[in-house]
Amino acid sequence: MSQNFSTFNSLSYTEAVDLCLSLADFERATHSPNHSDFHLDRMIFLAGLLGDPQNSVPSVHIAGTKGKGSTSAMVASIIDASGKNVGLATSPHLHSLRERIKFCMRSIPKDAFAKLVSDLWPFVKQTSVEGKHGGVTWFEFMVMAAFYYYATKQANIQVIETGLGGRLDATNILSPEVSVITSISLDHTKILGDTIELIAKEKSGIIKRDTPVVVAPQPYGDQAYSVIAEVASQHSANVLDVGSAYELSAEPNDIYTQNVVVSGNIDEYAFKLPLLGAHQAENAATAIAVSETLNLLGFELSTSDIKDGLEAVHWPGRLQVLQDDGPIIMVDGAHNTHSALSVVKTIKEMKRSELLKINRVILVFGVLSGHDSLGVLGQFESLASLIVPVTSRHPRSSPSDFLEEQAQKLGIGLVQHSESLLSVREGIELALSVAGIDDLVLATGSISVAAEVIEWKENIVPELYPNIPTGIEGKT
Repeated sequence: MSQNFSTFNSLSYTEAVDLCLSLADFERATHSPNHSDFHLDRMIFLAGLLGDPQNSVPSVHIAGTKGKGSTSAMVASIIDASGKNVGLATSPHLHSLRERIKFCMRSIPKDAFAKLVSDLWPFVKQTSVEGKHGGVTWFEFMVMAAFYYYATKQANIQVIETGLGGRLDATNILSPEVSVITSISLDHTKILGDTIELIAKEKSGIIKRDTPVVVAPQPYGDQAYSVIAEVASQHSANVLDVGSAYELSAEPNDIYTQNVVVSGNIDEYAFKLPLLGAHQAENAATAIAVSETLNLLGFELSTSDIKDGLEAVHWPGRLQVLQDDGPIIMVDGAHNTHSALSVVKTIKEMKRSELLKINRVILVFGVLSGHDSLGVLGQFESLASLIVPVTSRHPRSSPSDFLEEQAQKLGIGLVQHSESLLSVREGIELALSVAGIDDLVLATGSISVAAEVIEWKENIVPELYPNIPTGIEGKT
């Protein structure tokens, strides 16, 4: 390594971040390994050195294309409402990598993260030298750090979201109490496969023998469900199909919340959910199904715990309202065609019910390379009057001039500007300069775009990683 660090026992937080980010980072890299290069051998070896911390705490393991993060946050919030100590491991993060490791719904403190890096680093080095499977990646490190932290904190239960896929995801060394598969759609097709069936098979790789499986409502129906059910049958795992077993109704209450009623197997739950859209209501029903399953396994979660947890859930960057008048500003991390369609449907429904009284929608749009930018943008064609393409800090962010070409193909009007590339800050400020008081400015296309608009609006100072190239050097 080219950097000089303090002794591992006295790392500052900044040094700890730099040290762990010196590992290979395929999440932010401009290229990814072939799927055939993914395996669990390195994680199994590292876990063995640490005494298999992943199995020290009962787990809920959640995979899916869309909704896995939201569902993870909902399940964790329900457990937290019951007074239990819950770990929540998710990705990606918005402003700080500490968000990926939450305990009792709070991000790991800086000093605790620095200690984690200090404690784990000798084992990371040992794995790289003795494990015969290459060096530990950054994502693998962060997953193992979460497992180790929750074990040392003696968490009552941990909710673990997969990163990519399921079968070969670094999280898949768990022996969970419940496996959960959320909505499956087309995404990461070069890695996971180009059909719903192939992607469903990869996601189903988290299913374990004799372990209950909760399956969220599937937009592609039996194309996904039949594959999941077959894998579950092979593992003697009982399947709870939320779409057929639970009744759900939802209607928007205002531009911040919706009223949801779910009839479960144990009780009926009526609550005000602070996340918008029919897709989030389905995620809530899935979280209830997970909670009822945990109840049957001996984890006590009352009806009031479930309601309180869902009403208290905090999961920013998902149809989040940052300004509710003159003009309205909303952000969403939609990055594939299905999630973009969900956003469009939700906004149109709110317009129809007159909860959202707007004239034009001005789109601030940026995507990461490897995603179907034309397909995602095409979903917004019927909604957006104008578009401001932007390039975020993320190293894989597509150039805004490329997105301008995509918008022109679709016939969406461009807001004119003189810059060759627009940062997210420049883009949101440009959009607001042409927006009327009755317009909606919607920033979307990737979670990194949503995060940067939140930072701009709420004066959040993000973590910057100077040793990793950014999408636009020197711009925020």
